[in-house]
Amino acid sequence: MHRAVITGLGMVTSLGQDAVTVWRRLLAGDNGITRISAFDPSEYSCQVAAEVPELCGSARTGWDNYGNESGLRSIPSDYCRRGVQLFLKAAQEAHADAGLDRMAMDPASVGVAAGGSVAYVDLDALLEFYRLRREDGRDVDPALFARHGSQPANTFCRRVGDLMTAVPAKKLGLAGPTAMMDTACAASGHAIGHAFRLVQRGRVKAMLAGGGAALVGPISILYFAILGALSRNPDPDQASRPFDRRRDGFVMGEGAGAVVIEELEHAKVRGARIYAELAGFGSTMNAHNLTDPSPEGACEARTMDLALQEAGLAPESIDYVAAHGTSTPKNDAIETAAIKKVFGDHANRLIVSSNKGQIGHTLSAAAVCNLICAVKAIDDGCAPPTMHLNDPDRECDLDYIPNRRRPATIRAALANSFAFGGQNAVLAVKAYYANGVS
Repeated sequence: MHRAVITGLGMVTSLGQDAVTVWRRLLAGDNGITRISAFDPSEYSCQVAAEVPELCGSARTGWDNYGNESGLRSIPSDYCRRGVQLFLKAAQEAHADAGLDRMAMDPASVGVAAGGSVAYVDLDALLEFYRLRREDGRDVDPALFARHGSQPANTFCRRVGDLMTAVPAKKLGLAGPTAMMDTACAASGHAIGHAFRLVQRGRVKAMLAGGGAALVGPISILYFAILGALSRNPDPDQASRPFDRRRDGFVMGEGAGAVVIEELEHAKVRGARIYAELAGFGSTMNAHNLTDPSPEGACEARTMDLALQEAGLAPESIDYVAAHGTSTPKNDAIETAAIKKVFGDHANRLIVSSNKGQIGHTLSAAAVCNLICAVKAIDDGCAPPTMHLNDPDRECDLDYIPNRRRPATIRAALANSFAFGGQNAVLAVKAYYANGVS
């Protein structure tokens, strides 16, 4: 099996549109959560979100921006939903950061894997159905709807999830393996795990992997609010507070992240900068409940164990956990219990933090955002804080780095993602040393 290393990073969130800016602002404790601007949230129980205010230099219009400022000349703008555009931007940054844009590589030796949401409610389509029914005074004629001039022929294409991989592959000239994952909040984690496997097995020299999400809109906010998942706190500085006793739900965030996963020897030969080694991947399904984690965190713990086992890492060698930490009452308590189950007494020596108090829950991009935080923590020797944790919960009693970053020597870390439906993914990363000691 080949060793895999991370040589490129890209990130877009409410804190910035490049990984360097986002990381700097995460360490500074800046808050990217504001009152929702995409639509009027006055009548909604949830009033706040972590929105990306501008996309590729183009101001957002309405609740969903189909604007195309990315230079995809052969791809009509309506094909590129906002989440795809966010991932494209992160993917371009990671590709350039790894130096792949300066190399003459066989296009078939680099692939793309991404996590995103294939199924979503298209508000434009709903409005069109409603308008046709109202004007005709009878049930909607599907044929009329399909051929109506204001309903573009590419509406279906806006629903196709593989655009998350197809668009960056086309833009960057990549012709290797491709995969699109839709496993809710663990989607980008599973995409990265799949990419990791391809590099390990020598199928490719490198993979561009990650995910994107931009679901801040009236239908999505209503949907998650009905599930009871969203915070009802209208204060942007208090709504998302992972592991805090007063937490009452997550805050939805827009965002995307991408990493370049490369075969170690290939990276060394070309003199690439190596951020960290991607060493292990764990994936499980508990199917316990649509929204709730498994009882006592048993399945979440098993996912962490699987990642550690593949990485060949003892629990005591982990210094940092980039937690899923959604700020929902059950998730944070269960994740804490799962960490204790895996690490035993060492759990009290771990540092653990969640970025969702600053960038919200980026859904299908959450896992890659956590992985980038873990990688940067190893590379920079500093872990980001858990913001807005002011009232500790007795059930959440680990060292969550409250409200201020923590300088630390981090040899290895886990990046957790525990999604709706019990779809779990955990990635293990460790410091890479050129002398071979790691």
